[in-house]
Amino acid sequence: MKITKNQLSFLLFFSLCFYFVQCSSSKGMERERSMKYSYDEAEESVSSAASPSPKPENTPSEPKAQKRMMIYSVNVNLQSKEIESKVTEIIKLAESYGGYALQYSSNGVVQLKIPAEKLKQFLFTLRNQSQNYSEEVSAKDVTEDYTDTEIRMENSLKMRVRLLEILKTAKTLEETLKVEAELNKVSESIERWEGRLKYLTNAIQLSSVQVQVRQKWEPVVQKEYKPGPLGYPFYYLYLGIGKVKDGLVWLFVQEIPKEKTEIPD
Repeated sequence: MKITKNQLSFLLFFSLCFYFVQCSSSKGMERERSMKYSYDEAEESVSSAASPSPKPENTPSEPKAQKRMMIYSVNVNLQSKEIESKVTEIIKLAESYGGYALQYSSNGVVQLKIPAEKLKQFLFTLRNQSQNYSEEVSAKDVTEDYTDTEIRMENSLKMRVRLLEILKTAKTLEETLKVEAELNKVSESIERWEGRLKYLTNAIQLSSVQVQVRQKWEPVVQKEYKPGPLGYPFYYLYLGIGKVKDGLVWLFVQEIPKEKTEIPD
């Protein structure tokens, strides 16, 4: 079958039209798909902004309150029959709890250092082993003082590092002397803060206890004596002589009543 020129040109025209229609339809679908995707993404972004984001499970906890730093001092009064033996007993008791005696005297005054964590146990044991026991406990809060001293020491250490760096770059003798003078001042400050921290740490860890041991006086009991089997004759003889003595005194000496004298008005 032969195809004429007219038929061939018609087929070419028809195929070109079909091709353009297909391209336009595919572009429209892609445009609609892209618009749909963009709309969905915008809707998701709006919904995510409206709804609060979930909190992470492992959120950092709030900082814990700082532990208070306390210095405890205790005054104890007690009584004992023997002062020296009681003083020795108290020192041994303090050593059993990790403490020690700073000073003691023959008049019964003992100054002790007891670890703060064992202070209650020491006082409880001493109370149970003593008579007429009384105690007075006082406490001092040094938390702010300790924290302030730590901050000052850290700042002084940082300042010393900076001054050392400046000293390396000093070019003239005058600059070197000035930096070294400041270094001496900072070093003195560091030593002072270190000493203060050491003192506070020891005072917090070791509580001061002063014990006053007093002599316990007991009333003297009057004892009664009875004669033995061979002592009764002498006992009754002693009583008889006492009666005879009283009779002789009555015969020779008598009490004369005094006359009352009236006091003139």
